[in-house]
Amino acid sequence: MRAAVKPEVSRRSCGADNARADQSSKLPTARASSAEINTLTLYAATETLRATPMHQRSAQFADLGGCITAPASDAWVYDEALWLVDLMGIPCVGTSRQNALSNWIKTASARVPRRASDGRPDCPYDGQSPAPATR
Repeated sequence: MRAAVKPEVSRRSCGADNARADQSSKLPTARASSAEINTLTLYAATETLRATPMHQRSAQFADLGGCITAPASDAWVYDEALWLVDLMGIPCVGTSRQNALSNWIKTASARVPRRASDGRPDCPYDGQSPAPATR
């Protein structure tokens, strides 16, 4: 028995292939905007948690995708008696669940670069100078 040999078919390059090549040259730009999205997502999560009442903060943290780990019931060392919270790759600990969540908000807020004058990470003017004063 012989294996069937399939001849390769060469196809002409068409406009769609050129468009794909043009898009692939823009990948670094797409990655940069992804970092901005993460910054804005982190900012939104911290502001949401900051505005959430303390008794609902744990549920809101879990809704955002966070993980809350209770301390071990038979802790022998201090580290085993701490609450651990983790969201968006930022782990924090605290002596209570509320303390750990407050520490996470402080740590995450410190990681968000502030560009706007009101403390937001996105600047509505995007680096432009202020508009000229009207007379």
